[in-house]
Amino acid sequence: MVISPKHIFYEVSAVKLVVEIVLKVRDLSVAISGRVIIRNNNVFVERNSVVFLLGPNGSGKSTFLKAIIGYPGVEVISGNIVFEGEDITGKPMEYRVSKGLTLAHQTPPKLTGVRMRQLLEALCKKTGCDPIEIASVLEIKHLLDREFGKGFSGGELKRAEIAMLLAQKPKLPLIDEPDSGVDVDSIEIIASAIKKLISETPYKSTIIVTHSAQISKYIKPTLTCIMVSGEIKFCGGPELLSEVFIHGFRELVRENKREG
Repeated sequence: MVISPKHIFYEVSAVKLVVEIVLKVRDLSVAISGRVIIRNNNVFVERNSVVFLLGPNGSGKSTFLKAIIGYPGVEVISGNIVFEGEDITGKPMEYRVSKGLTLAHQTPPKLTGVRMRQLLEALCKKTGCDPIEIASVLEIKHLLDREFGKGFSGGELKRAEIAMLLAQKPKLPLIDEPDSGVDVDSIEIIASAIKKLISETPYKSTIIVTHSAQISKYIKPTLTCIMVSGEIKFCGGPELLSEVFIHGFRELVRENKREG
């Protein structure tokens, strides 16, 4: 689903419908410490879209999200990133966050001396959210007076990270592997919070990176893209998920090449 114009017009019964492209990632290649990790990738995120990026471990999915958010040490060597019509390729991470992009990390950092309550209250002071309400949604009220990440279980750490995302009230959240290393109960809680997050964003859109796609039991994608060896090989609808479960990533890519 790689499209070139900013807006695409469909004529249906003489009524024009406009599909808005919120984020355009075009021909993006990225290196870390001089080593090219991802090559010539294209993804366009429309309004009202949930984009799943799937692929085997080490395929470059997390690096792709870090490139979008402008993570330090992630060097764009070609291509560009356009958010809300503005080319942000050369902008620092702080600028991109100020514009409404946010990233939930695959492995959130542990913060010594910083309590959950302090972080949530600081964010909510800026965005007008209620830290207790957010903690209740993620079922982490018992963690509020503990140092962020210290002694948290895998599920608690993921829920704490999603809580920070909710508190930031982003325009377009980028979510890295919300279903990895967590139990079934936590996945359901996390998925419910992500649905709430999406519903409260202005574009009702997100990009979710997932390896296992367990989150798809609760959140259905509108677009599914497969990344292998640093390249997005192809994208399709939600039905592509079932093909991944049946064939695996690499076999699916081989079959797509044969059919192409």
